[in-house]
Amino acid sequence: LLHFISHEIKGYLTEGQNAFAGIVEGDYGMAPAPMKALAQSALGRMRDGVATVMNILDASNLKKGTVSYKKESYDFRALVEASMKVMTPKALARNLVLDWIVDGNATYETTGDREKIQEHVVRNLIDNAIRYTPKGSIHVTLARNASHIQFSVKDTGVGISDEDRPRLFTEGGHGKDSQTVNAHSTGYGLYIAKQITEAHGGTIRAESEGEGKGSTFVVEFPA
Repeated sequence: LLHFISHEIKGYLTEGQNAFAGIVEGDYGMAPAPMKALAQSALGRMRDGVATVMNILDASNLKKGTVSYKKESYDFRALVEASMKVMTPKALARNLVLDWIVDGNATYETTGDREKIQEHVVRNLIDNAIRYTPKGSIHVTLARNASHIQFSVKDTGVGISDEDRPRLFTEGGHGKDSQTVNAHSTGYGLYIAKQITEAHGGTIRAESEGEGKGSTFVVEFPA
């Protein structure tokens, strides 16, 4: 039933998303400034809605074991660069500093489902850092050694309490105050990130000195 409803809602939201995108992009002619601003705001909300439904669907499919992965060679650095371009405006809108450091002398070729890793691991971790950092900065780091590529996201946000730590990567898991900070959290983001990372032979972990002291999420994939 959940799967059926999610598919139906996804369809409605996607139609609305495309309609508002058409107004913003001028497909129906030049829109008056107030209309364009309203459409831009609505488009953002629609995209959030689609992402929420997709999270629920993806978690359901992962639990049932019906997810398939497209294995192909790709450049992990290019994947992170593309994600940073998408996420930087979100960080700026919240007056946050978002930067990244990469070892330019290394190569970052790896194999896996590029789309799933980009959307559910890389973008999800950066997006979480933005949502759970009321002020300060977010630093993204990319490095590699002989056997692994390491991607990390460090923020100055709400941190992780000892009480919340066991729930982090669980299905539908929420920290005790997480929905106060992010009311739209489904609790599935980190669960999906962990499942996809491990399906590619990788690992994911969270580090934090405690509540209010920021967090660092570290992902490693075979190089």
